[in-house]
Amino acid sequence: MQLTSSHQRRVAAAAIGAASVLLAWFAREPSGLLVAVTAVSICVGWKAGLVSVATASFLAGAILLSPAYGAENGPVQLTAFVAGAFGLWLVVKIFRTISFYDRVYQDPGPNFTDIPGLGWSAYPDGRLRFLNPAALEYVGVTTEEIREIMNADDFSWWRRFVHADDVEASMAQWRHSLETGEPMIVEKRLRRFDGTYRWFRDTGVASRDESGRIIGWYGHTEDIDDRRKAEAALRQSERELRLLVDTVPTMIWLMTPAGLPYYFNKRFVDWAGVDSAREEPRGTRQFALHVELFHPDDRAAVKAVFQKSFARGEPLQHKGRLCRKDGVYRWIDSRFEPLRDEDGTILRWYGVNFDVDDEVRAQESLRLADERLARALRAASLSELSVSIAHELNQPLQAVVANAGAFQRWLNADPPNFDHASRVAQKIIRNADAAAQVISRIRALFSKTEGEPRAIDLNAVIREVCDLLGERLTSNSVKLDLHLDPRLPETAADHVQMEQVVLNLVRNSIEAMQDVSISERNLRIVSRRQNDGTVEIEVRDRGRGLTDLEGIFEAFYTTKPDGMGMGLAICRSIVEAHYGRLWAENVEAGGASITISLPIRAADTTKAPTSATASA
Repeated sequence: MQLTSSHQRRVAAAAIGAASVLLAWFAREPSGLLVAVTAVSICVGWKAGLVSVATASFLAGAILLSPAYGAENGPVQLTAFVAGAFGLWLVVKIFRTISFYDRVYQDPGPNFTDIPGLGWSAYPDGRLRFLNPAALEYVGVTTEEIREIMNADDFSWWRRFVHADDVEASMAQWRHSLETGEPMIVEKRLRRFDGTYRWFRDTGVASRDESGRIIGWYGHTEDIDDRRKAEAALRQSERELRLLVDTVPTMIWLMTPAGLPYYFNKRFVDWAGVDSAREEPRGTRQFALHVELFHPDDRAAVKAVFQKSFARGEPLQHKGRLCRKDGVYRWIDSRFEPLRDEDGTILRWYGVNFDVDDEVRAQESLRLADERLARALRAASLSELSVSIAHELNQPLQAVVANAGAFQRWLNADPPNFDHASRVAQKIIRNADAAAQVISRIRALFSKTEGEPRAIDLNAVIREVCDLLGERLTSNSVKLDLHLDPRLPETAADHVQMEQVVLNLVRNSIEAMQDVSISERNLRIVSRRQNDGTVEIEVRDRGRGLTDLEGIFEAFYTTKPDGMGMGLAICRSIVEAHYGRLWAENVEAGGASITISLPIRAADTTKAPTSATASA
C-alpha cells in the first residue's frame, strides 16, 4: 500500500499508534508502544516522533511502576524502555535524512542538480519532492528546511514562496494539470531570499511509465522578470508612440512592401471616415478599395503613380482630391517613402497626407487675381501705348499734311516747279513710310509675332527720333546737343522698339525741363562704345533730377499729374528683352541721365523677342 499524501500518512500513523497503545495497555506490555513511536517517526516526522517518545515513556512508566504490574525492577525496565524508544527514533531520523540525500542529491548520474536555473520535482499527487540547489539558493532555505516544508503540508510551499496575488491562480492551474495530466505553464511571482518578488514562468510536465501511468512531475522555473519589464516598457513606448502618431496634426498611413494598406492613424480615420473595425486583417486590405476614396478624375493617375513607385521602390509626392467622410473632395498632398533594412530590402512604406485644399484654393484665387491684374496692366499698357502711338503717328502724319500742302503749292505755281514738288513728294513718302512701320510693329506686337532682329545703326535711330521730335524741341525752347560716336558699331536689335525707347526717354527729358529757365534747357544725347563689348546711349537733361532712381522703372510709378507710369517700365522690358540694361542717375551739376546699355551682337545669332514688350 502506498501512502501518497501527508494526510494519509498521518491517519496511518495515528491508527497504528492508537492500536499499539491499546494493545500495550491491556496486555500490560510496554514494548508495544515502540511500534507507535516508529510509526509516528516514519510517517509524520522527527518532531512528532520525539513527542511520541515522550508520550510512550510516560505510558510505559505508568505500566511498569504500577502495583498491578508487579515488576521487581520497574525503574530499571523503564530506563531501558526510554533508551530504546529514543534510539529507535534516532535511527529512523538518520535513515530518513540519508535516504533523502541519496535519492536526490547523491545520485552519481545526471540529476536535477544539473538543471540550469530553478528545477523541481513532485510526486504524482502533486506533493513537492525536491528543489535543486539553485532553487534552494533563490528562496533562501536549506535542504532540511525544505524537507520540513514538504512534510508540513501538500501545498504549504506555494503560500510561502508565491506572491499572494498569484497563489490561487497558480494552484488552480496546478490542480488542473494534476487532474488532466496536461503540462502546466503558469507565470507567477516568487519571493527571493531577500523578500523581493520576481516574475517566473513555471513549466511542469508529467513523467509516465510504460503503461502511461504518471509516476512524477518535473519542472523548470525560468526567470522572466527582466523580459516582462522590457515588454512592459515596450508596450508603454508603443502606447506613447501611438498617442504621438494619433495626435500629430496630419494623416499618417502605412503600407506593406507590396503596397497594401496596413495602418491608418486616428486623424486619418476621423478625416476619411474609414471604419477600421470592419477592415480586413492588416496587410490584406485591397489597395483598389482605398483608391476609390480619390476623385474619379484622379483615380487612374493616382493608381498609376503609386504602382510605379511601388515597382521601383522610389519615394513619391502626389497631389489629388480625396473624399472626406462628409462626401466633400479636398486636395491632398500625399508623400511616402520606403523603410529599408541594412540590405536595402523594403520593410514598409510610410506615408503622410497633408490637407492642402485651402492652400490650393488660395493659389487658384491668387491666379485669378493675377490674371485680372494682368488684364488691368495690359489695359493700362494699351492706354499708355495708345498715347505713345498717337504721338508717334502724329509727327509723321503732320509732316505728311504739311508736305502735301507744299507739294500742292509747288504744282499750282505758274509755271509749276516740278523739281521742288518731287523733293517734297519724297518727304511725303518717307513720312508715310514711318507711320506705316509704326502700324506694322503694333500689329506684330499684338499678334505675338516675333520680329527679326537686324543690325541697326543706333546713331541713325537717335537722329530719326530727333527729327520726329524736332518741332517739340523747338516749341519747348530745348537746345539739342548730340555727341554721337562716328565709329559706333552696329548691333542686332529691333529698329522700331529701339526707336520707341529713345523717343520715350527724349520726350521725358523735354517734359522734365518745363519748370526750369529757358537758358538752362539743354538736352544732351551721347552714344559711345565700352570696353566690355557693349554700346551705350545716354540721354541727359537739366531738370530737377529724380527722387527714386529705381522706382521710376516700376509699373504705375509716375511723377506727372496725368501720367500712367508705364513708359519707363515698358522701356526697361524692351531693353532687357535685348539682353541689355537701363538705369538712371542724378547729375551733380543738375538734372538726371538715363543710360541704355546693349551688347554688341551679330544679326544672325540672336533674336530680340517682342513678347517682352507685350508682357511689360
